[in-house]
Amino acid sequence: MDLDDVVPVADHVTRQSRVIDARPSVVWEELHRLRLSSMPVSLLLSAVRALPVLLTGRGRRHGGLDRTFLDVVPIPELASDPPSHVVFGGVLQPWRLAGGKRPPVLDAAGVREWSEPGWVKVGMEFRLAPALGGTRLSCETRIVATDAPTRRRFGLYWLAVRPGSSAIRWELLTAVAMRAEARAGS
Repeated sequence: MDLDDVVPVADHVTRQSRVIDARPSVVWEELHRLRLSSMPVSLLLSAVRALPVLLTGRGRRHGGLDRTFLDVVPIPELASDPPSHVVFGGVLQPWRLAGGKRPPVLDAAGVREWSEPGWVKVGMEFRLAPALGGTRLSCETRIVATDAPTRRRFGLYWLAVRPGSSAIRWELLTAVAMRAEARAGS
């Protein structure tokens, strides 16, 4: 399974990648070990985003800072093929201050076929591939709205959050690279 199986066509796409001087197995382990607490930019931006949810009393704490970054991805993991790729997918209403309705848990086909108005379908994939100098770790996120009014609402929201969302991905790639390269060098 890959991202095309979840969100084949998107309104918004972000892609980041980095070559890491380490074997894919080491990069994979560090991607899955990376704790949110070791990522200050991500921690700050996540806290700002979570504040309205917590203030409304809808938020719950689930281990907080001790959780790995991949554990706090707001959509479920759909597939994993170590040490090649991991795919996440789901539906969200992130532009709503308190996070919107509770989304259903869907498999890849369910996300792809979801058409209820008022939602965005989100797919995210971390892919590892051999590269000259080590392993290319890439992250791609695809988002598509289920209807035109939602596309407009989400578009405004995305204008505000895309820089922070991209900063989180770059911080993740950098943190994984630093850890994996430190292990490879020892």
